[in-house]
Amino acid sequence: MHKEIKVIAFDLDGVLYDGPSAAFHLAQQVGLGKKYQELFMRMATENLTFEESVRQGAMIWEGVEFVGEYRQLVKELPLREESEETLDVLKAAGYQIGCISSGVSQFFMEPFAEKLNLDFAHSNILGMSNGKHSGTIEYAMGGHQKAETALRILQERNLSTKNFASIGDGTNDIDLFGVSAFSIAFNPENEEVSGAATATIHSKNLDSILEYFI
Repeated sequence: MHKEIKVIAFDLDGVLYDGPSAAFHLAQQVGLGKKYQELFMRMATENLTFEESVRQGAMIWEGVEFVGEYRQLVKELPLREESEETLDVLKAAGYQIGCISSGVSQFFMEPFAEKLNLDFAHSNILGMSNGKHSGTIEYAMGGHQKAETALRILQERNLSTKNFASIGDGTNDIDLFGVSAFSIAFNPENEEVSGAATATIHSKNLDSILEYFI
């Protein structure tokens, strides 16, 4: 299988980041943790749609400058065990590696991609005004959008879905799995996710995926 694969896309939350929300981790660092906890409570009790959750999450960051300290906090984000080493091995083997995430914005992805030397990085897109986040959302990276993004990445490289693999853990990765020649449900959140993937892995270490690619 791995001889056909050229591009591998990783989810962020639950895969590269060992936790449910990298955005919440950063929010705690800049004094916005309580607002995120309140949002999580509303998500649990009010059955918010994904788009509404992203919209309300964007409002939390209104007025924040995504420079200096914020970029440094992103680069210092603790990752899942063996994440950086695993990506290095895959890149050394010739794979193009990237991240497609529903949980963060482009302001996170830019320094994150620099930190890990990613070939591509896509996420929600938040609005800006006068160098600060405007509290608006311009693009929400839902499950369908993840799949569309993957197809665009492949088209830009003159590749097809037979050359694509993905690793995710949530229901919003199922559409992404659907356009993948090979997919891994990494510590999947439910049986539906596991059933949609080619393989399922339960592990604390990301290097457990290497047997499928090296």
